[in-house]
Amino acid sequence: MEDDKLIVCEVLEVLEAHVRELAEAKVIPVDSAERIISEIEDLKGDPLKLFTYKVEDVHEALEVYLEGKLGAEAGYLALGRSRNDHVAAALRLKVSRLLLEEGWELLKMRRILLARALEHKETPMVLYTHLQPAQVSTLAHYLLYVEELLATYSELLPAVIDVTLKSPLGSGPAAGVTTPLDRLRLSSKLFGGGLAYNTLYATTSRDFALLALAFNASLLTSLSRVVEDLIVFSTPQIGYFTIPEEHLATSSIMPHKRNPVTLEVARARAAEALASFTAIAGMFKGLTSGYNLDMQEANRYAVKSLVRVVETLKILGDLLGKLKVNVESVLRDVGAYPVALADVAELIAIKTGRPFREVHREIAGIVRSSGNVEELYRALKEAYGVEVDYRSVIKRPVAGSSNPEDVVRHVERAQDSIRVLSERLEKYSFIARGGCKA
Repeated sequence: MEDDKLIVCEVLEVLEAHVRELAEAKVIPVDSAERIISEIEDLKGDPLKLFTYKVEDVHEALEVYLEGKLGAEAGYLALGRSRNDHVAAALRLKVSRLLLEEGWELLKMRRILLARALEHKETPMVLYTHLQPAQVSTLAHYLLYVEELLATYSELLPAVIDVTLKSPLGSGPAAGVTTPLDRLRLSSKLFGGGLAYNTLYATTSRDFALLALAFNASLLTSLSRVVEDLIVFSTPQIGYFTIPEEHLATSSIMPHKRNPVTLEVARARAAEALASFTAIAGMFKGLTSGYNLDMQEANRYAVKSLVRVVETLKILGDLLGKLKVNVESVLRDVGAYPVALADVAELIAIKTGRPFREVHREIAGIVRSSGNVEELYRALKEAYGVEVDYRSVIKRPVAGSSNPEDVVRHVERAQDSIRVLSERLEKYSFIARGGCKA
């Protein structure tokens, strides 16, 4: 019963659609259907009253509640339905709604990143490999890396919604029902006409939940690396970013602490998303085809994990929008490390026509014999007549680089992608919850 609180609104909507179909199919009295629907509509204002009953699940509670209101007439709603097809329908509807909400949050985060990238398209920044200073880039280039990561998932998401948004209603326990329900008409009431066609597949499959959890486990795993970047880059020792106050907490004993708590929780949520996918996959792995009660145990993992992913995206989006960039600290490290040397070696090799590896070895020797960056750059100028200037280095000619002109092109392409995806997500707006207060 406690788990069913997560899907109670969807259970009510599914039952209401079913009763309307029974009336349209002329297999129950229309006036009885109207009275049942009226009670369901009333329940939507306070669905938690169903959870005062000591019964197995919300479906049984609904029948007990409606029988108390309508007597034997409430028994009409049980025709042509099973808990198997109805819980699958409620779960599909709930997961679709959460995925749609997630889609909007991903687009919102992408817009934030694009706007901030344009602000910093010429702000130099050190990029790291092996957590060692590697190349000079720009803050915009880093932000657009995160944006492209999110684009990958936001572009895949509609396909996951399409798989989920298929009605199992009318499938009964496994092989269908004798009641002459129009399954396509029934689907159009809640699922926009999408149909899980084979009735056994419709009731037994939880592929949609597995896909949604796998999708989110991958998404948060990748985002967790960005979260770790932000934690490291906001330490006082590096200080590229200052995390907004509302995302920080102090210590119980150390009043100077600025702990990045929302980022730390987001990092943990990635592990939780992986664990939820593993749990639900493990539950389904050994089941025979057909409904098994293990599937009810899996519901909580599917819904709670999705709720927490949506929450995590909202919080990270808020942080990214408010994150303060400490340009002086960013520039400090650009000047402190010889992060333009790969580019310098390439330019010398091209200019002189010499093999790159030969030039690479020579410059490596100069690096080893130089005491600091200033001394190194002087030696390079004497040896090759090269003036190391990171502002010219960042204007690399290859697509997708830190070149400010290419940053602008990336932003324009991404904005077009977001417009297309927004239109696609709008097409799912029919699944918005209808008047339920849970």
